[in-house]
Amino acid sequence: MIAYILSTGDEVLLGDIVDTNSTFLCNAAKQMGIDVKKIIAVGDDVDDIAANIKQISLSADICLVTGGLGPTQDDLTAQGCSRASQSDLELNLQALESMQEFFHKKGFELNKENEKQAILPAKSKILINDAGTAPGFYIQINSCWFYFMPGVPSEMKIMFEKQVQPQLIKKFKLSQDILVERLTIFGLPESTVGQRLKNFNTHFPEMRLGFRADFPVIEVKIILSDRTKFDNIMSDTNGNDKQAHSQILAAKQWAMEQLEYKVVSKKGRSIAQEVGSLLIKQGKMLAIAESCTGGLISNKVTDVAGSSQYFLFSGITYSNEAKMKILGVNERTLIDHGAVHEKTAIQMAQGALKKVDADFAISTTGIAGPDGGTKEKPVGMVCIGVATKDECTGHTYTFHFGDRSKNKQMFATMALELLRRCLVESGKAI
Repeated sequence: MIAYILSTGDEVLLGDIVDTNSTFLCNAAKQMGIDVKKIIAVGDDVDDIAANIKQISLSADICLVTGGLGPTQDDLTAQGCSRASQSDLELNLQALESMQEFFHKKGFELNKENEKQAILPAKSKILINDAGTAPGFYIQINSCWFYFMPGVPSEMKIMFEKQVQPQLIKKFKLSQDILVERLTIFGLPESTVGQRLKNFNTHFPEMRLGFRADFPVIEVKIILSDRTKFDNIMSDTNGNDKQAHSQILAAKQWAMEQLEYKVVSKKGRSIAQEVGSLLIKQGKMLAIAESCTGGLISNKVTDVAGSSQYFLFSGITYSNEAKMKILGVNERTLIDHGAVHEKTAIQMAQGALKKVDADFAISTTGIAGPDGGTKEKPVGMVCIGVATKDECTGHTYTFHFGDRSKNKQMFATMALELLRRCLVESGKAI
């Protein structure tokens, strides 16, 4: 089963946006056992779009297309498909009706400009857009099935998961017997993770590994594409394949042993999600004091649904004056040691803890760069405080990424990881 992904739009080629749609679709295709051979990006040009569609129709079984379905003059994907398929454009009444319904729910009038989105190749069938205005559509050209979806990632994902994916599974009789186990790794580069797991296929030839770098963490996926590869599978009363589950869990355990303590989540969750889960489980509350990370830790924490159950307070105390007034950092500490010091980080964490009577608090103070470093306190240095009602510890690290954004990401993730470790130890004592 060969698949191509076609991304349309000048904004992709000009680098104005990152093509996250192709990443999502590649991953989804892989989960279904579909082999993505090429990702093609083409600008807002009807001839180029048509030429690429024609070429793909002779080479692939499936093509997933995103972008160019909107109401403006540069949205030309339907026209390109019309030329490539030799199917005239016409007003699709079902598409128009779905748009009218969407606009009515939002309290807007459907104007003539938006009606352009309902003009589709006559031979195509529509895909309803539950999250936006532009309908998608699908059509067979030569031996290839094309699925055209919006370029807006949130709209594309919903359309793919609700409509395209079920069609692909049914049409191509794709395996739904896929098992996936995920691990989240922090503290190792992707190359080292790969090196440590290089013998995976020797031990587990029926499975494969997938890696995804999301700085500064790595996600490792252990994938069993077809459970029926196992002979004499024993099923329980619910139809669950015990042997397949047992095998993939054995593979997961082997991988964890190779990666040792660098595994921060056995379920593939982010560190912030793990922290949230541990706080809920222990019934504890969290406060955060940030300087160099500028609210990044708090953003990661509140990105987790349900964080209101455990998150009490965040103070972004960038200046020394704010550290003293809001968190109660001792002026003498700042004079003697400076803002970037373990003692300052400890007092920041203690101040946040007391501010709202939290159970745990973390703090960061450091030098993200690119300027401001010295020989004693170089760019990339961060001091992190972790406080409980019983004790407070300080930790100093120096990272050498040479990039302000990466330094901040590392500082924030390291602070959450120290908190996670503290929560794990706390949980053992309960």
